[in-house]
Amino acid sequence: MLLRAQSSKDLEQVAQRSQEASEEAWQHVTSRRRRGNVRVPATWTQVTNRFHVLSTGTVAESGPDNMSGGRKQKETPLVGRHEMHCPEMGGSTTTTPKRRRRVVVVGDSLLRGTESSICRPDRENREVCCLPGAKIRDVTERLPRLIKPLDRYPFLLLYVGTNDTAKNDLERITADYVALGRRIKEFEAQVVFSSILPVEGKGLGRDRRIVEVNEWLRRWCQREGFGFFDHGMVFQEGGVLGRDGLHLKKRGKSIFTSRLANLVRRALN
Repeated sequence: MLLRAQSSKDLEQVAQRSQEASEEAWQHVTSRRRRGNVRVPATWTQVTNRFHVLSTGTVAESGPDNMSGGRKQKETPLVGRHEMHCPEMGGSTTTTPKRRRRVVVVGDSLLRGTESSICRPDRENREVCCLPGAKIRDVTERLPRLIKPLDRYPFLLLYVGTNDTAKNDLERITADYVALGRRIKEFEAQVVFSSILPVEGKGLGRDRRIVEVNEWLRRWCQREGFGFFDHGMVFQEGGVLGRDGLHLKKRGKSIFTSRLANLVRRALN
């Protein structure tokens, strides 16, 4: 009985001390007292960007392991694949495929039969526009229907001028080329002019005019920033021109087609 009473007395003393400590820890605030400052315990919050930033130039990378924010940016090409990694999803990747450049080859009837070799590697993005009997002005008028508004830096190869040398003089021909050049510059394209192939049996005057046009065309392309594809003496050999002296035999067509197809391939690479 004595132990039980003593224990009960001890419990009362402990309870009394707890109540006094509680009264000292808590203060009752009334409207007449000035409110004291409220202290909020400091906590550390991790602020990181868990996703990659997508842009046309660079991809800024950050993540839980990058605590200092000093990780070097990774550069990506303007045209290519853009990837977004999601660490929480196990590194899944979203990819946008590279868009291929469009190729347009336009000119007179000498282009007939070149379509297969030029377009076979990418039929969706390549086109050969053969305009029989076309002169420089005809190509100038046709261009807006060949270059599409969504084309990004297309490759444009032109073979035209043979029919102009039949009757027009050098001054008229060069003026038409200049007008064609102004129209081409409305499009953001990579442009190459092909030299005019020789003809046979059409008189010395026309032969001389073709040489003069090719020499002028080379200098003009350099001034205007266009490419110039010179066939040189390749088609001066016998057995390449047809009976009409204008169009090519099978062997000549094979050489001409191969040269144009290789030019397109090199331009795209």
